[in-house]
Amino acid sequence: MIKFYLNKELSQAFQVKHAKWKRWSREFLPPDPLGGLQSGYARQYNLDEAFTVYLGGHLVGELKYTIPESRQILSDLHKWLIDHNFYFDFAGDAYPVKTPAHPVQNYQIAIIPHEISSGRMSGFCYWVKAIISVDSIQLGNEQIRQERYQDTFIGPSLDMAALSDKESYRILHINALRRNFLVRLQNVP
Repeated sequence: MIKFYLNKELSQAFQVKHAKWKRWSREFLPPDPLGGLQSGYARQYNLDEAFTVYLGGHLVGELKYTIPESRQILSDLHKWLIDHNFYFDFAGDAYPVKTPAHPVQNYQIAIIPHEISSGRMSGFCYWVKAIISVDSIQLGNEQIRQERYQDTFIGPSLDMAALSDKESYRILHINALRRNFLVRLQNVP
């Protein structure tokens, strides 16, 4: 059975003010098919819709992107999120990519402003780091963390050399975000 959630339930579960959750909902989702602001119907969310609003809210509230920037990021990453099973396939349109040869423990997405030649920002590109293993090794008197990962770039071409020239970028820990989303939903009756 598919469970649907109401604004009030989700705002309480995620400890976000009710009005803020509703605003994020209007910004990150298409209009409610059952009605508008004055229709008398409360919007109901499936897991995919709730996750989209939660992710958009995280981009705005925690990573400090603007609403239009967050919309752009959600749009840019939508196919990748579907292909890597971060959505719950409510619509039935997810076709996961081939299973990787090595199991991925964690994904981190670096959100990098993409600039055109005049110095104006023209969107974002993304460096996805698929962490396969993390080992702790002893080097002399120091404990060192060693990661094995596979990286992928999304958006306008970017390579590691270009990435090292960036002054700053923000990291989205997508696995931790999804895990937190599911844990908080367990408290919804």
